[in-house]
This record gives sequence, C-alpha cells and structure tokens, in this order.
Amino acid sequence: MHKLRILPIILLLFTGLPLLAQELPEGGDETLSKEDIRRFKERQRVTNLFFDANKAKLTGNEARAEELFRENVSNDPSNDAAWYELSQIYFKKGDTENSIECARKAYELSPGNTWYSLTLAGMYINNNQPEKAKSIYEKLVADDPMNTEYQFELANIWLQMNKPNEAIKIYDRLESRLGVNEELSMQKHRIYLATGKSKKALEELEKLADANAWDSRILSMLAEYYLMQGMKTEALNTYKKIQKVDPDNAYVNISLADFYRQQGDMDKATESLKLGFANPYLDAETKVQVMMSYYSQVKDYDGIEEDVTELATILANTHPNDPRVLMLKGEMMMVSEKYREARDLFVKVNELDPGKYQVWENLLRVNAMLDDYPQLKEESRKASELFPMHPMPYYFNGFANFMMKNYDEAISSLSSGVKLVIGDNRLTSDFYSMIGDAFHALGNSTESFSAYESSLRAFPDNALVLNNYAYYLSLIRQNLDKAKTMSEKANRLAPGNSSYLDTYAWILYQTGDYAAALDYIEKALKADDSASAVILEHYGDILYKQGRTGEASEAWKKAKARGEGSEFLEQKVKDGKLYE
Repeated sequence: MHKLRILPIILLLFTGLPLLAQELPEGGDETLSKEDIRRFKERQRVTNLFFDANKAKLTGNEARAEELFRENVSNDPSNDAAWYELSQIYFKKGDTENSIECARKAYELSPGNTWYSLTLAGMYINNNQPEKAKSIYEKLVADDPMNTEYQFELANIWLQMNKPNEAIKIYDRLESRLGVNEELSMQKHRIYLATGKSKKALEELEKLADANAWDSRILSMLAEYYLMQGMKTEALNTYKKIQKVDPDNAYVNISLADFYRQQGDMDKATESLKLGFANPYLDAETKVQVMMSYYSQVKDYDGIEEDVTELATILANTHPNDPRVLMLKGEMMMVSEKYREARDLFVKVNELDPGKYQVWENLLRVNAMLDDYPQLKEESRKASELFPMHPMPYYFNGFANFMMKNYDEAISSLSSGVKLVIGDNRLTSDFYSMIGDAFHALGNSTESFSAYESSLRAFPDNALVLNNYAYYLSLIRQNLDKAKTMSEKANRLAPGNSSYLDTYAWILYQTGDYAAALDYIEKALKADDSASAVILEHYGDILYKQGRTGEASEAWKKAKARGEGSEFLEQKVKDGKLYE
C-alpha cells in the first residue's frame, strides 16, 4: 500500500517567519506609497494567518487550524504550503475528495516539490486513479532517473492499470543498470506466472539462479518450479547442485525426500529423510512437523513401520533432550508394541516437562499393556492429582485396582472419574461397565446390575456389557429372557467371539434347551482353540445333560488341566457326575 508522505510540520511552520520579522524600510511610511504599505501589511497579515494556523494545528485544535488555513488560501490562493496543510487536515477527517483537491492545488503551484508530488500520487493510487498517479511518477522519474524507488512505484502503477508489459519494461531497464537482482527477477517471475507465460517465468528463475549459483535458497525455488512444471530431471539435478554448494543444508534432503516420494521411490525418500533428520542445524520442531506431514501423505508400504521407527530414533539421538521428539519416538514404540522402550521414553519426557497430559496418558496406557498394575496404580494416582478434570487417570486407576482385586478402591476411582466424562457415551459406558464388574466381584448383584443398566443407557451397543450382564443373570437364573435377548445382541455385534457364544450356550442350558446349548458351545470351542476352563466345563455339563457321560468326563478333565473352573469341577472329575 502506498503511504502518504507528510511534509514535516516544523518545516512548514517556519516557512513564513522571515516575512513576519520584516520591518518597513528606513524612513517608514514617508518613503513608500500607500499602496505599497497596504500590500506589505496584507502580506504580513497572511503570513500571520499561516503562523496562527500552524500553531492551532500543533496544539491540537484542528477545527481552528482548518478555519485559518482556509482563510489563508482565500486571501492568498498561491500559498502552496497552506493548500498542503489543508489537504492533510481533510485526509485525517476522512474527507477524501477535498483532501485530493487541496493536494492537487499545492502540487500545481509547486510541481517541483517532491513531498507534494508523492502525497498527491499516493492519494490517486489509494483511490483507484492510477492514470493520474502515473503522470506524477513519470515526472519524478524524469527529474531523478537514478531513483530506483520511483521506478518501482511506477511499475506498480502500470500493474494496477493492468498493463504488465509496461511494468516489465521498467524492470528490464532497472536490471540493465543494476544487474540481475532477486527483487526484480522475482517480480518479473510473478508477472509472467500471472499472465500465463510459464516459459518466461522459468527463464527468469534460471537467470537468477545462474547469477546466484552459490545461493541454495534461490536454487531451491528453481527446483520447486521445475517440479511444478513436471521437469523432474532438471529438479533432481538442481537439488544435487544444492548438496554440492551447501552440504550442510538440511532442507535440501527434506525436499529430495518429497521428490523421491512423489516418484514412488520410498527407499531413496527414506534415506534422504534420514540425512535431513541427522542434521543438527535443522531444529527439532521442524523435523517433527515434516515427519507428521510426510507420512500423512504416504500410503502404507512394506517396511513403513521400520522406517518410521528408525527416523524417530535418529531424531531422538540428534535431539536427546527435546520432549516432543522423545514423545514421538515413544509413540512409535507403542505402535511397534515395544512397550518397555516406550515407557522409558515417556518417563524421561515427564522428567523434562511434567505438565503435558498426553504424555501421562500414554504412560498409563503402556503400563496397562505391560500388566504392571502396581506401577499403573501409582502413576494414575499422580496423573489424577496433576490433571484432576481429566477422566482417564481415574479410569486407569480403577482398572489397576480392579486387577489387583482392590474392588472398593476401584469403585471409588471409577465413580469419581465417570462424573468428569463429557460428550463421550462410549467412555461413560466403559466406566459403568467396570463399576458393574467390581460390584459383581464383591458379590453385590444389585449394584452390579444397576451399573450395567447405566452403561447400556449410555451406549446400548456395548457388546462386553451385554455379554457380562447376561452371563451373570444366567448364573443366578434370573430374568433369563432378558439375558437371552442381550446375549443374542452381543453375538450379533461381535460374531465369532468364543466367550459370547459360551454365554449364549449357558443361557440355553439354564432354560433346558440342551440341544441348542450344545450347538453353541461347540461353536465357542471352534472359535478358540485355547478355550478357557469355564467354557470346557460348560461343555462337559451340556454333554452330561445329553447323556454323553464319557465325553462329559473328558471335557471336565480338560477344564481342570486348563485352569480354574467352578467350585464343583474337582468333584465332577472325581465322580464323573454333574454337580450344580
């Protein structure tokens, strides 16, 4: 945007002071005619008006200043300084029309005054009158042909008038005098692009690059333009040139990686990324952003997990104390199921910057995956104290206590955490699901079933809750129709789940439908070659009801060998008879 040039106030203020100090010639009125004396006094009055107007302006009395300057030009229309000052007053008031008119009069009275010229031209430009501004700048250029700023401004005016070729001519003249110059070349490059002259645009970049063969930044612009034009060989050659002239340039390796990625050569792309990531002169934040952006554009390929892990390792080795880098590597370790390595990294991140919630949640997740429940219990407690409004630390604390059979503590944590869940029905359902399991472990069916009801209200398609609720109902032989309906739904939601098939088989068993129960228990066994002791014991019970006592005994024996069954399993194996 062209800015108005304001003539310094002090300069204008003292313009009329010499006249103000004048006195009548020696001899006084006797040596002058009355007309001469009248004219002298009139000039002095006008000068005083200008002085008073500037004084009012300096003291912030804009209204009085306007009044006096207006009176000044009324008495002396040739006072260019007064017209200029009026222009500035109108400009501040937002009176564009009068501001331009006064600036024009000042300029016409003193066309050689640079400030007047620049001010009026700026007003014309800002008010979409480029033709008038052009005339002023052409005169400025003619008067001062070595002034580069004037010529650039004139070129901009030609562009505003939608005559790019005239602007190019000015840039060419400047280039012949100044030599190849980035500002000139890039301006011409942009004009050629805007006018669809891609070949000319390329020539400008090539000329600029030839003149600055040592400048990796300019060479990078050329390489990127080659890629835009589909000139892959030229782009690659330019990137290699950058590597020679600027071997420490990490960005060129990042650009090369993207180049190879677009060509589908993931091996070379990864090697280039490795070089760039190992470069200590490229900051860690940029590398992390590059990695996230890069792999968001990459389709899955063989070896991608190893590549990402290796890059994350290079990053961590190059920036061993950067929390975000260590966080990234930790997440890569999680994806690779290297949970112990991930935990060590998250612990270090917490030492460097303990205030990041996501690090704590990741740490809790890996402890859960490692089945390290004492550690999970302790760290989830710390996380809930640091982030008391986040529900997940309470969930993990409840989970850890549940697995350690601290059921009352589990219920306490889960009951606190579920109140913090906002807008996530599935998470709410999972909280109540575990609360129900904990109450069941304490033998409190009433509270257990109430929690399951809350879970299903939050998320009716929670297959785990549907199965557990149905199974526990079947164990106490209550609401078997409801249990059957829930079990059927759980099996629809998660077909082929061995535990869910067993639940449905056991409900059928409890209703006396032994043939159907046998069909479903056999489906459960086929779904899982390593079926639990409970499923094998159920299989034996159902076989026994079908009169297949020998097969039932074999199933009970397998159940005992597999693990813990019901309180009657030992007696069933010993006697070969069903006990309930």
